[in-house]
Amino acid sequence: MNKEMRITDEEMNIIKSMYAENTPALKLLRKIFLPEICPTLPIGQNMDLWMTMKLEDMSAQDALINIKARNTLISHVEQCLLQLSILAGQKTETVEETKAKLAANSTK
Repeated sequence: MNKEMRITDEEMNIIKSMYAENTPALKLLRKIFLPEICPTLPIGQNMDLWMTMKLEDMSAQDALINIKARNTLISHVEQCLLQLSILAGQKTETVEETKAKLAANSTK
């Protein structure tokens, strides 16, 4: 059975070439997708994803929904970055290489 994987071999090669042992690149993606309030940034460059949302104009229920949506989005982005990190670090081997390794280990 030939199942199509979510990430193709070509895409996996791209992930590995960009993110394998490249924590700074993943941190840069986090900085872009999840900007943080930072007291050392120059004036006018501080940014929070939800600072323009006027919670005071919402009902308590709507404000809570929006805060939960914010938390869900942050969690989702963090999980995606973690997935990139894990995928980039995976070692790939052919079926033959796996068999040879198993055979070598079975003789120990």
